[in-house]
Amino acid sequence: MFKFKEKLLENDFGAYLYDKRCQKEWTIEELVQKINMPTVTIKSIKKWEHDLEFPNLDQLYKLSEIYEIPSEELMQVKTNTLQEGLKGVHKALVRFIGYLFGFSIYGTMVIGYIGVYGGLIIAFIYFLSAASTGIQNYH
Repeated sequence: MFKFKEKLLENDFGAYLYDKRCQKEWTIEELVQKINMPTVTIKSIKKWEHDLEFPNLDQLYKLSEIYEIPSEELMQVKTNTLQEGLKGVHKALVRFIGYLFGFSIYGTMVIGYIGVYGGLIIAFIYFLSAASTGIQNYH
């Protein structure tokens, strides 16, 4: 799990921002107050953290100042995210669902894995029961 998170943070700007905010133990409201820019709202930070939107340069510089990290690092993660091209519809869908329901990227992915594997288990159990019923009816 740790390597997965590390790789995600290298190539996902929103997850990177979310992780930095969580490390500081700030709420979104607290971050909005710290940024103190009229164009930055709770909604815009949620969009940044779900890669639905990217901050402009002024906002990036303010974020680097607040998080005490080099602005080049933020720009590199943003560039990596753009170069990855969000690799497919499923990531965009995960981000949108996470944003819609207010889940973090990590939370949405965990719920997705639970849904997929839970569905596979239910399907497997269904087919086993159907097969055993079919065998009983055959005799």
